[in-house]
Amino acid sequence: MPEASRVDRVTVVIPAYNLDAYLHDAIQSVLQQQYTEPVSIIVLDDGSTDRSLEVATRMASKVSNLRVETQVNQGRAKTRNRLLELADTDMVAWLDGDDLAAPCWLANQVDYLRKQPECVAVGGQGYSMTATGRAIGPISHPLDGDKIDQRHLSGEANAFFQSCVLVRKSAVLQAGGYDERYPCAEDYSLWLRLSEIGKLANLSACHLCYRVHASSANWTLNIDQRTQGHAIHQEARSRRGLPPVEQPMAEIPPLKKDDWNRRLFWINIALKSGNPLSALQMLGPAVRRHPGSLVMWLAVMVATADMIIFLGNRTSAFEPGKPATLRTLPKLSFYRAGRAIIRLRRRLRS
Repeated sequence: MPEASRVDRVTVVIPAYNLDAYLHDAIQSVLQQQYTEPVSIIVLDDGSTDRSLEVATRMASKVSNLRVETQVNQGRAKTRNRLLELADTDMVAWLDGDDLAAPCWLANQVDYLRKQPECVAVGGQGYSMTATGRAIGPISHPLDGDKIDQRHLSGEANAFFQSCVLVRKSAVLQAGGYDERYPCAEDYSLWLRLSEIGKLANLSACHLCYRVHASSANWTLNIDQRTQGHAIHQEARSRRGLPPVEQPMAEIPPLKKDDWNRRLFWINIALKSGNPLSALQMLGPAVRRHPGSLVMWLAVMVATADMIIFLGNRTSAFEPGKPATLRTLPKLSFYRAGRAIIRLRRRLRS
């Protein structure tokens, strides 16, 4: 049989910077895809100071379709643009080097993109996990392209994952690629510009296992992301003839408060998803970082009580990279009781 055309083939691109603890598993999740057609894999090491390059190179010596490149540290936006240059196919699939792709990822998204010529980028749903791979909980995004774009234009949180997304390279280049003026929010900028030339869509299947750890760029650069996100938001509204937003998307807190908010965000998802063991794993460093926080200590008590009731996580059979069995929070839950008390107090106050 003749080789599939470069237009129909897929390149999976993986940017990596100081991710030696996770990179092997990320690449392995690509090698375990259910997709049966030819795939090229490119890992670009962005000047890591750990063993990321060594990990990728060792795997490339055993995998014929895996290519490894390295460069002096350039940052996220420039690295993504370089990966676009290296990919010689129009369909380019992205996976961050600390995440995992579900086995159905490529098969689902390639099939959708081939059947929907107006679509320029397709993503899926996500499931968050701790640094060690324990279940935290689902991250849901809207399916319809108009709803995705409306959410972005309203200045709300990103409705499209950068990791485990499949794009048409030609459309990304037409949109101007990743904007290197915004190295911490380059994906948000791209999604807004891509929506101006084609459709975006999210599939209902869970394609991304998103790893939550305090050294990730989305954690350490959160304040910069929000500052740059406001500028991107204003530019998009101006391009579309919409009035500017007078206030930033949200008040940007001090660094310590931002860290507190982010830790509590993921702890809350773990507790409401019935995964108190994962919540306790995250609460250890959270309490050490914020020892005077009453909310953190209350969360420790709730997580401990629910862990005893549930005998661990309710998503106990969770295996990173495979579909998680989602269970509803049982009525007998300290987290559920605590939320009910909070709602009652708010009603009484009003």
